[in-house]
Amino acid sequence: MHLTGRPWMTDYLARWGLIAACFLVCMIGFRMAGVTVVWEAFGLAFKFMVLLLLFAGVYGMAGAWLPRLARTAAIASNLLFSVAQVLAALAALVPITYLAATSGAPLLDAELARLDQQWFGFEWYAAAQWVADRPALDMTLRVAYYSTLLQAAAVLLIGSITRPNDRNGDIIWPFCVGILLTAAVFVFTPALGHAGHIGMEHIDRLVMIRAGKWTEFDYGQIVGIINFPSFHTTLAILFIYAVRRHPWALTVFVPLNLLMIAATPSVGGHYLMDLPPGVAVAAVAIAVARIPRRLWAASGHVVAPAR
Repeated sequence: MHLTGRPWMTDYLARWGLIAACFLVCMIGFRMAGVTVVWEAFGLAFKFMVLLLLFAGVYGMAGAWLPRLARTAAIASNLLFSVAQVLAALAALVPITYLAATSGAPLLDAELARLDQQWFGFEWYAAAQWVADRPALDMTLRVAYYSTLLQAAAVLLIGSITRPNDRNGDIIWPFCVGILLTAAVFVFTPALGHAGHIGMEHIDRLVMIRAGKWTEFDYGQIVGIINFPSFHTTLAILFIYAVRRHPWALTVFVPLNLLMIAATPSVGGHYLMDLPPGVAVAAVAIAVARIPRRLWAASGHVVAPAR
């Protein structure tokens, strides 16, 4: 891998530009929809993000001043910069999924259930009961489904250790693009899904938005409302993609994420038809995210995306 110039300068700042643009779109969208934003939780997250960026800068300077600690400082700095950017991305991109829910397109639940039965012989209630009757399997699937935060932390740490000059762009770009693609599809394909182990909150929230009763967006009470396509499935593919160069990590991430995909019906309340589009979103997000990185790499500004 050949580095030229300052690899983070174009790539990392471009991601901040995308995040800022999305945040601006959200604020305009909220204003047009007459939605009030509750900022308390956002304020706490913003202070934490600023603290991360300050410490990241301190570690970066320490690495420049103390050559013997350069690599350790670079890893720490990269990790903190990456975590701060992921937090900012979530704050800017998740609200877009709520705005997408206001489209008013007809619900697809009946069609998705029909296709599940016709194509896969899958009936959600029977499948959920089959899993519930096997407590060990049920618990395993729940652990896998709720492992997203732990996996995200592990992926960023692995990226910081192995590619400290990349600021984890190899995973943050497709993550951002993946959310945007999922929201774009959701505009035309809304579905309520089932309660599953995660409960009814996401369904109630979507029903409220579609009924025109959504007047407040509280950063402290965010829930995922997108059923089709399954973003958990997208994340599973992206996590595997992020560690594709590390065989030792694949031995953990591949089975764990296959279990997470398998858990989406019983735990997340998804139809089986939600899963293939989730895989497709991941594939498109990866392909789209590589385009600017390759262009900048060709111009000598950033690290070329690894194959």
